[in-house]
Amino acid sequence: MSNQAQNLPVTSRAGSITTGGTAQDVYTEAQAPKQGFEFQNTSDTAMLLAWGTNATSTNGINVPAGGMYYRPGPDKIVPKGRMSVLCATTGKTFVCNTW
Repeated sequence: MSNQAQNLPVTSRAGSITTGGTAQDVYTEAQAPKQGFEFQNTSDTAMLLAWGTNATSTNGINVPAGGMYYRPGPDKIVPKGRMSVLCATTGKTFVCNTW
């Protein structure tokens, strides 16, 4: 396999929390990325991510205020299914790009 960079189409899934304390989809299962994604919490409040289920305080991956989470990482794994985000406060923003 070539180590050269690939020119993959990027789709923005940026948004904001519509109802604080309630999980919402960042992207649906049909929109799930094939190659990877990057999620940046652009707010001042922590967010939690989960795949294939609603994000909760017990199953979510914590993305701190101003933090990022991306895949694939060194293990080359991209989670399957929809991505859910949970944040305590309405109106907090995030950026998510998929490819």
